[in-house]
Amino acid sequence: SDTEFWDKMQAEWEEMARRNWIAENQETPGQVTISTIEKGYYFHTENPFKDWPGAFEEGLKKMKEGDLPLTILYLEAAILQEPNDAEAWQFLGTTQAENENEQAAIVALQR
Repeated sequence: SDTEFWDKMQAEWEEMARRNWIAENQETPGQVTISTIEKGYYFHTENPFKDWPGAFEEGLKKMKEGDLPLTILYLEAAILQEPNDAEAWQFLGTTQAENENEQAAIVALQR
């Protein structure tokens, strides 16, 4: 069930944090944190859509087409343009989960 899935994801996240597997300042090649507001989520640095007008709507289109990598780039661009957009964070989190990137999914959904 959905509840079991999210409970398991939360438990895994807490275990990784307990073991310090997730460092607040770690960097992944090709990604970087943008600001303390988004602390913990690593945005793609080479995002060609970072200044794209209507990035959120374009991300939703790509999601419907099933293009997860492009969906993620558009949603990240939308969040960089409007960091407090809860709906964009939610869609980014669920898309990251579908793309099997659990760490990014958890951070985005917590945001």
